[in-house]
Amino acid sequence: MANNRALFEDALARGHSYIWEQSWDEAIAAFNQAVAEIDDESAAYAGLGMAYLEQNKLKEALGNYKLASRYSRGDVIHLRQVADVQERLGQLSEAGKTYNSIGEIELSKRRLKEAMNNWQLAVRLEPNLLSPHKRLASVYRREGATHNAIREYLAIARILSAQGEQATALKAAKTALQLDPRNAEILTAIEMINQGEALIDSSEIPSQSSDALSEVSQQMASVLKEKGLTGDEPSHEAVSPVQDARRLALEQLAEEIFSDSQDDMSMLKRATLLSQALENQRRNMTNEAISAYEQAIQAGVDHPAARFNLGLLYQNNLRFDDAIREFERSVDEHEFRLASHFALGESYRAKGLTDKAIEHFINVLKIVDLGTVQHTHADRLIELYENLADSLITKGEREQATGFANALVEFLSQKGWEDKAKEARGRLDAMSESGVMILGDVLTAGSSQVLESLYLAQEYTKRSMYDTAIEEIYLAIQFSPDYLPAHLQLAETLGKQGRTDASSLKYTTIADTYKVRGDVNGAVIAYEKVVELSPLDVSVKAKLIDMLKRHGQIDKALEHYISMGEAHFQLAQVDSARSAYQEGLKLTPRANQQQEWEKRLLTRVAEIDMQRFNWRQALNAYKKLRQLMPDDERSAITLVDLYYKVGQPNNAIVELDRYLKQLVRSGRGAKVGGILQDMVSRRPADAQLVERLSRLYIQQQRISDAVEILDKLGEAQLDAGETKEAAETIEKILGLNPPNASNYRQLLSQLKP
Repeated sequence: MANNRALFEDALARGHSYIWEQSWDEAIAAFNQAVAEIDDESAAYAGLGMAYLEQNKLKEALGNYKLASRYSRGDVIHLRQVADVQERLGQLSEAGKTYNSIGEIELSKRRLKEAMNNWQLAVRLEPNLLSPHKRLASVYRREGATHNAIREYLAIARILSAQGEQATALKAAKTALQLDPRNAEILTAIEMINQGEALIDSSEIPSQSSDALSEVSQQMASVLKEKGLTGDEPSHEAVSPVQDARRLALEQLAEEIFSDSQDDMSMLKRATLLSQALENQRRNMTNEAISAYEQAIQAGVDHPAARFNLGLLYQNNLRFDDAIREFERSVDEHEFRLASHFALGESYRAKGLTDKAIEHFINVLKIVDLGTVQHTHADRLIELYENLADSLITKGEREQATGFANALVEFLSQKGWEDKAKEARGRLDAMSESGVMILGDVLTAGSSQVLESLYLAQEYTKRSMYDTAIEEIYLAIQFSPDYLPAHLQLAETLGKQGRTDASSLKYTTIADTYKVRGDVNGAVIAYEKVVELSPLDVSVKAKLIDMLKRHGQIDKALEHYISMGEAHFQLAQVDSARSAYQEGLKLTPRANQQQEWEKRLLTRVAEIDMQRFNWRQALNAYKKLRQLMPDDERSAITLVDLYYKVGQPNNAIVELDRYLKQLVRSGRGAKVGGILQDMVSRRPADAQLVERLSRLYIQQQRISDAVEILDKLGEAQLDAGETKEAAETIEKILGLNPPNASNYRQLLSQLKP
């Protein structure tokens, strides 16, 4: 053995000398001689590993470094050499495991920093190694490096989920949630685990700073940056609405303590418990604060502020069911509504109930948006949020729903979010004149470039640079083909450019899309744009009317029936115009103002019949108009005239008498004379008309006027051969003692046998 040791040492020394001289083949030969003498020591294998490595014979180098590590009993120097060669060979998973082993050795030697460096190398090379992630998570959590700890716990959850261990994966994610109950990334991971979806390896996502906004939040940030709507870093303690509500709750409860009478023992007890709860909450003694609030509520305190604060404390302790119970009581209070909806969204999301979470998050954004939008647009805004909820919840757009929730949290994490929301509203209103846009549109655009292009397009349009504006809009559509606000802006811009047909076609396509999506009012607005651009396009009007009727918007449908009739009339399609008005009349019983619509439509039907000399049809229309408008002189006189035209003079007189009596009863008797004079001037041979006017003249002591009209009547009767009737008329004249009575007596004697 002694001779072997001597030969071994000699060969080992020669090998090292050759390495120094960079004589790699000679070094290999020398180290092999050493191994031949003693084959269980690490030095010769380490030398061989180095020589082979310098010759770029990586496999041989790796084999020898592994032997060196084995015989050195885990010397970290040799393990690092193994890991290095494995990495060069592309054996990244093996290299990661080796670095993990080095980390464990360093930990056993109490060299924590070196251990962590190796674990970090391990997970970089092999992200699916569970052990180093667990080690790193534990150390980061102990050291208070919250962000890093969360990253590791999420990695653990991802690995376990991929292995089918969903319960354990969920436990890891909830451990992360304890560190930051409002972290969007953690909540997203919990949702995906609960839904059985694979978690994304964060190493596959381009690197971002730890406090960077989520991708969808960046969409909002990017489009609003010119207005100064971003810039503050989010706080993960609590988003601004919750902070504001918490501050208000503390103030209200402090006032409550001092407002109660201290002479009442029960009130004194409640005040004491509230005081303890507030003090514990301020000192972040969560469990103690919860206990005090619970006792105060049991003692009779039922203030919304107490419920809200207790909900926040439960939420921070991950007692989400209890938190939800309290927030559902505080949400009815106006001052806590916004923050309670937000906290409910967070709590439901943490429980993996995404649909319920989105429902509350949409309520948050709706409340914020209603505070910025013009009052006249409020109903449409509410409807758009209902449609958004339908697309995110009912239609199961999970990925978009998660992005929406993340972006909303990030946006409301900004300081001064209320002012930024108002400025965002101004920007949105400027981006589209064709309809209301909601803040939800910003969060669902799909890319910040979409909104940037739409805003630029609006600016170009203001400068009449229509072609450039349209190019920007097409760019936005290319980024997000299904984003309807972009298509609306395109239709609007085409119309401003004077390309009416193209604009109408675009609005029609948008309307059809709204119909498919179930947004009736959106479709109506788009179709109305087409009608505005092409007022004579009756096919679009018909489509619009049909949709309005089917969805109960009767008054709007009737408005468009009138518009359709006018379009037909302008196109000289008189029969079609009358048919449109008649169809509208059938619908009037379902209208909110039935009589008003009947008046408008019947008037148009009657006018067409009058123009076409269709007296009988016109008579029917005016009979109804007379009932609908009893005080309307034109309708009354026209109806009388129509009775004459259809050969019903007796009915004409009946209708005339009815209207004249109505005038007298209503204190408008002065109009009677003028009406009768006009009637007699047009029909001087009508004995009944002349008789009525003559009676009026006699009452007014206008004898000569009465004689004059009776004289004309008599002449007409003589011309018509109505001798008997003419004689009766002359007798009436003689009864008035006219100046030339002898002439009338002579004429009367000639008429009588």
